[in-house]
Amino acid sequence: MAVAAMCAHARQLTRLPAKLSCRRTLSVSAPCAGLKVLFFGSDDFADRVLRELEGNRTGTQPCIEHLEVVCPQANYYMKKEKKVYTYQSPVHKLALKKGLHAHHPLPGSMSSWMIPMIDGGNIPGQFDIGIVASFGRFLPQRIINGFKKGMINVHPSLLPKYRGPSPIQTTILNGDPTSGVTIQEIHPSVIDGGKVLAQAPYPIPETAPYGQLVDEMGTLGGKLTVKVLRDLDSIREKSIAQDETQVSHTRMFSREDSIIVWERMTAEDIFRLHRTFYQKEPLHTCMRIKNKVKWVQFLELSIAPEKTPPLNEHFLDFPPGSVFHAKKVPYVEIACLGGGRIHATRFRVSGKAERDPFQFIAGYVKPWKDKRMITRPINTKHLTPPFVYPEGYVKPSSYTDSYKNTDRKLEYCAAMATKKLMHDAGYGLAGESSADDDDD
Repeated sequence: MAVAAMCAHARQLTRLPAKLSCRRTLSVSAPCAGLKVLFFGSDDFADRVLRELEGNRTGTQPCIEHLEVVCPQANYYMKKEKKVYTYQSPVHKLALKKGLHAHHPLPGSMSSWMIPMIDGGNIPGQFDIGIVASFGRFLPQRIINGFKKGMINVHPSLLPKYRGPSPIQTTILNGDPTSGVTIQEIHPSVIDGGKVLAQAPYPIPETAPYGQLVDEMGTLGGKLTVKVLRDLDSIREKSIAQDETQVSHTRMFSREDSIIVWERMTAEDIFRLHRTFYQKEPLHTCMRIKNKVKWVQFLELSIAPEKTPPLNEHFLDFPPGSVFHAKKVPYVEIACLGGGRIHATRFRVSGKAERDPFQFIAGYVKPWKDKRMITRPINTKHLTPPFVYPEGYVKPSSYTDSYKNTDRKLEYCAAMATKKLMHDAGYGLAGESSADDDDD
């Protein structure tokens, strides 16, 4: 989404959920200025919020006078009297780049952590407010009370929906068309349970991966935070408690959640999973290769367009996870539950380098043998067990019948018959070569 569009969302401040029965606009008639802010954060979402706060501090009409950050400790080793980082949070990287003073609490509980002096004691007084975004650690009442104006939190959902550590991932997995950001007070005992100060909506692009949503929602959250800071006292007087009957929670995701379960996932489910873990943890599944079970990662995939004919006329007769391919076709097609298909274009087999579809087929799929992806490793001393459909599952009707109603020039069966017809149907480019041409 363009920056101008995100700014337009921020100007809608603030739309509270309908269930809170309140709509209002933030007043900026008497802006607050000279705030000394301590920012708590760690990940990419927090990085985008911090960029907006730093932009306000260095802008023409700042409400933030001084800004410091609290983030996880970086890991590094010394090489030729220079630090070589093995881990560094995005917030820490940005703090170093912008010259912001960074504080690193010890791992574990924050119960004994003390709020630092401003600029190491070089500036008198104490911080006015603490701002939290994806910090990942519980802050006790003592720390909240240590700020003159308390603490506020930037959360990437429309609370009370999706409290917890993974609201953006959960939004994608559930296929929600809209989400948003919430500015709330920090609750001393309930995570994400504080009073709502402001909210801004965000429509979810249908194919946007997790990283794009983090960037855009983080930027939107940062702009909303600045507007809240300008009129904080007035907004607090109108803050609204969350409706506890509408609360839903999220959980931490692990590598186990990125496994494709062919027995219950449709093509849409798999694509949402791909968007959720994109460039973080590739989706993976198992495949029997040379009588060994290997983990296969899908680095790039998409849902097959409805008007694109399948690579096998009878693919509905094959169980989900079945692999199909054709010469000059720049993807591998895999059947899914419900009659859908996914197109995978980048792979990595465990212990090997990345592969494109032609390399993957040439190396791991024999043209005379059917291949099927499986959810879990199996005992290779036995045959691959048959696919077990969910109870009550009904196979969809023939794809070929619906395909004949499209405006394609070639009939489906003829298009699959020869390489010449494949080119005529628009599946390959003239003069294009593939890694498996030598197998002819």
